[in-house]
Amino acid sequence: MTFEELKEILVSLKPSEEIKKKEQEIFDFIPELEKSKGFNQNNPWHVYDVYEHILHVVDNVDDMFELRLAALFHDIGKPYVYKEDANGIGHFYNHWLVSEEIFNKFATRESMDEKTIKRISKLIFYHDKSLNKLDDHELACVLSQFSQEELIMLYKLKRADLMAQNEEYHYLLSDYDKEEKELLKKY
Repeated sequence: MTFEELKEILVSLKPSEEIKKKEQEIFDFIPELEKSKGFNQNNPWHVYDVYEHILHVVDNVDDMFELRLAALFHDIGKPYVYKEDANGIGHFYNHWLVSEEIFNKFATRESMDEKTIKRISKLIFYHDKSLNKLDDHELACVLSQFSQEELIMLYKLKRADLMAQNEEYHYLLSDYDKEEKELLKKY
């Protein structure tokens, strides 16, 4: 597997099918991804293991390479931080930090340009953050890091992530729509 082959797969019509066809090659290329296969999330928010969830998110975002690459890496760190509470519910505290770190190592190894690395890293880092819970100062700091285009990409990733979770929580999509609309007014 090469970076160019991965790129072709990610911008294909149904990347999950192509990924599964070349699964072992992709696992050899991105070893951390293999750890997510069969990794049960043990959480009511999730109906898929980490790997299947990731593949659904990749399919659910627009066919932009950067967005799909962010989707591929957004939860890759989950198996490394998994903890169960007293009720057997799985949690993945700060998984976005580990996911971002795994992506950055991959991006450096593949000599990706700095602008692209920073963009995808931000998407991974903020994909699971509730921006509506930040105070004005914190929100201003976050928004200063994102262009309008990147903020739109972030919300596309957030929606795709939610769509690949338990449909019981899909009602939150309308909250994302409102939140994104309000944040875009700040530019």
